[in-house]
Amino acid sequence: MKKAFTLIELLVVIAIIAILAAILFPVFAQAKASAKRTADLSNVKNIGMGFQLYGGDNDDTLPPTRQVVWDTMQRYQQISWKDSILPYIKNGGSYIKPDGTPYTGNTGRDGGVFCSPTYSGCWAQLPTSWAANIYGDETTRFPRSYAINEDAGRNEGMSGVGHEGIWPQIDLWSWEPIQNRGGSGSMTSLENGAGTIMMTGTRTPFVNSGAWYLCFGCGDAGWNCSPQSNDVTNGRSVGNKQLNLVFFDGHAKAVNAYKSLSDDMWGMFKKYPNDDESIAYYMKRDYKEWQ
Repeated sequence: MKKAFTLIELLVVIAIIAILAAILFPVFAQAKASAKRTADLSNVKNIGMGFQLYGGDNDDTLPPTRQVVWDTMQRYQQISWKDSILPYIKNGGSYIKPDGTPYTGNTGRDGGVFCSPTYSGCWAQLPTSWAANIYGDETTRFPRSYAINEDAGRNEGMSGVGHEGIWPQIDLWSWEPIQNRGGSGSMTSLENGAGTIMMTGTRTPFVNSGAWYLCFGCGDAGWNCSPQSNDVTNGRSVGNKQLNLVFFDGHAKAVNAYKSLSDDMWGMFKKYPNDDESIAYYMKRDYKEWQ
């Protein structure tokens, strides 16, 4: 006759299993988070490659941040840099509809490399004042996760009509002539392309970002940031105070957010000295994400 476990023995086994679970579950969670960060970095690298291929066909120039006529077009009808590099990537996002209407709904949408696996807000809702039932970034064609660094080129004095930095920008009113209101877009004009951020993470629907977004909180509903929380900022980390970044020479890597400021990877603090210290101060003081 087989001997059954006693109650004491069963309790001991259960206690051992509970101890092992308490030890192993955090390890599994860390491994999963690390895998997501690696996948996010791969996305960043692939998008950076899209910029390089676009530049190869366009004399090493960048696509405009956005192209829109504000008084005759809806915001979602703009052409953004994502539209410009999509033909080179062909992984996620959607093309402009012939009738100019926005994409609606947030289920079954393929974000591809434009949607970070570390971010749950890829298809967050956009303002209903723009249109009903629209989600993602400001175009509705793509998820929100990544944005170009609008500060790049400020150290070099690049600017246009109303826009500082390297990026071309065609955003005007119908009574104005069609013109590039931003920088030249020439990647060869940067003093240190290999050390200047091209693209970073974002929580807002906007396709552009910058250093100051690291200390703008997501608690203001007017920014349509996701999640609406004062614990995190418009600029999105991938955890552990790290940013996954791609640079103008095409390489991508994870960088401590504070180091990105102190090393002027944003390309603006020669022109605006001490701004890096101000940004770092508010990051550390106000937001759990960076503490």
